[in-house]
Parts: sequence; C-alpha cells; structure tokens
Amino acid sequence: MAGRRKKKTAAGAIITILCIAGLLLMLALGTDGAFLDSFGDFLGSAALSPSAANVAKLVPGDNDDLLLYVIDTGNSDSMVLLTPDGHSLLIDAGESDDAGRILDTLSALGIESLDAVVATHPHADHIGSMAAVLNQIPVGTIYMTDFVTTTKTYEKMLGAIEENNVPAVNVTDGYAFDLGGVRFTVLNPQAREYGDANNSSIVLLAGYGGTKFLFEGDAEEEAIADMLANDSGLMDVDVLKVGHHGSHNATTQEFLNATTPSLAIINCGEGNDYGHPHKETLDMLGAMDVTVLRTDQDGDIAVFSDGTAVRYAAAA
Repeated sequence: MAGRRKKKTAAGAIITILCIAGLLLMLALGTDGAFLDSFGDFLGSAALSPSAANVAKLVPGDNDDLLLYVIDTGNSDSMVLLTPDGHSLLIDAGESDDAGRILDTLSALGIESLDAVVATHPHADHIGSMAAVLNQIPVGTIYMTDFVTTTKTYEKMLGAIEENNVPAVNVTDGYAFDLGGVRFTVLNPQAREYGDANNSSIVLLAGYGGTKFLFEGDAEEEAIADMLANDSGLMDVDVLKVGHHGSHNATTQEFLNATTPSLAIINCGEGNDYGHPHKETLDMLGAMDVTVLRTDQDGDIAVFSDGTAVRYAAAA
C-alpha cells in the first residue's frame, strides 16, 4: 500500500508541475514574454543569499562611483569602501558570528582580495570576524593601533596576521595612505597613551574629490577633545560614521560643529541591551538637520560619491 501511495503522490506531483508550466507558458505568451522575464528575475533573486540580495538591490552593476557599503551586523561594525578602479578597504569585522555575512557581502561586491583592512580597536564587536576574513581573503595591509589586549579574539586575529603573512602597521595621528583616488588620513589615536581601547580607536578620514567621509570607530569624549585641541584635521565632512554605535559619550556638540556632516550612519542592533543609539546623540544630529541612517532600521546601507556629491540607498 505504501508503494502505491508513493506512486500516486509522484504522479500527482508531475501533473501539478506540468499544469504550472503550462500556466506560466500561457502567461508568458499573453504578455509578450514580460511575465516570464519577471518570473526569471524572481527566481534569480530567491537563489541569492540575503547578503548578496542586498548588494544586488543597492549597488548598480554599472556603478563607477566610490562606494561605501555598510553591512548590517547588528550592534557591531563592519563596512567596506570600493573605489571606482577596484581598490578595496575593509573597516572592522563585526562579531565572531558575522563572518558569513561579511564574506558573502565581499563576494557579492566582487571583492576577491582586499588592498587594506583597518582594525579600529581590539574589541570583539569590531574584530570578532577579522581572523576569518584574513584566513579567507588575501589582504595587502592591516592597519591597527598599538593598544594591546589579551582576549582570545585579539590573539586569534594576531595569529591570522602571522599565519597569512599580512603586513601590519600600527598607526597614529597624521599617518596617511592612498588607494586609487582616495586619500586616507588617520586622525586618532594621538601620540599619547590612552587607558582604554575605545579612545585608542583609529579615526579615519577618507577624501575623494571634493567629498569626505569620517569613520569614528569607538572614540569617546577624551579622544574627541584631543583631536579638537591638537588640530588633528577634523573638518567639514559629507558622511560621518557615528562613533560607538551612537553612544552619548562618543558624540559631542563641539565635534559636530567641527565636522558638520550632512549624512550620519549609525551601526546598531535592533533592541540592543545598551540603548544605542542614545537619545542625546540623535537629538544633537536632529538639531543640525543631519540625515540619520541606522542599520537597525535601514539594514545594509550603500553610500555613493562621484567626487562632487554623495547619495545613498538602504536595504530596508
């Protein structure tokens, strides 16, 4: 009996498939093939991973602008810059369970190797998947601070750097390098010793044509005050990656007055335990009419620059 039931089930499935195929054919013929094209696009999208689907949605295949792609890794940081001539730089690598999402995104962007990686500071929500990235993708140089911890995550990253022979450079205020037509300048850490990893964060300014992007890491009030006092190069920027997931102690009014961003991006997890982003930060940004994008609300975020102006798109 069981065998006969299987045969009937198989026969029924075949009939169902044939009926669906016939219906699709009729619809295709009745719409000059437009329906079939749309259905094919749907099937192609369904076959993509969520990360690849977001890239396909946000980044045009013929994009020739500078691209900043912010990956929604929850209450952690990971983003990549891709220049028009194909140079790439990854800033941070989320938590340890973000490796798949980060690697899928890099693959979807067509990145098979990274010219450079920046590990802003050695906290697990910024370097958690760095070892996985270094083990999977060739990296030209990794830029780090000299702040040292003894965590397993940090030691794992150092091990991957050594095993893969990745040149490592400890940077401080004033260090600069170029990738394609983009000039990167380090504004922090200062030439002094901080007692915590957050204030030791690499703060990175990226200039492309007449547009500027500022990546704040998790720098807090102490480092911000030093950058302002030491004339470290804080200036008007178009895009600000807000520090420390929008924490109230990583954005000051003086800092915003110096940088005057038109677009602010906050990496934060939905319903996170820290209350990020904090109301104080959002209020200051709102008072300055800054457009705010948040990964907890907007998902992956793509920002484009043609060297004159910036525009953006969000997955959600």
